[in-house]
Amino acid sequence: MANLEDNVGKITLVATGDGRIIVGTLKGFDQTINLVLEDAHERIFSHTQGVEQVPLGLYLIRGDNVACDSEQNLYNPLFTDTLRC
Repeated sequence: MANLEDNVGKITLVATGDGRIIVGTLKGFDQTINLVLEDAHERIFSHTQGVEQVPLGLYLIRGDNVACDSEQNLYNPLFTDTLRC
């Protein structure tokens, strides 16, 4: 399993405690797992409209709200091979 340090500069998916899915380039983090994502967007899933992507730009996620994170793998877009919860 990779450390967060290994994901800095890579596209990362974060599932939050309130069920949101945020994807962006991990720019940094601190000891409490606060994450800074650049060019972030939220993925909103709908049965009728598919997946909507809402642009967020530079985005900070508090560490106590991080449920899971995963490095994006172009061959596995669901992130299932690197998911950490």
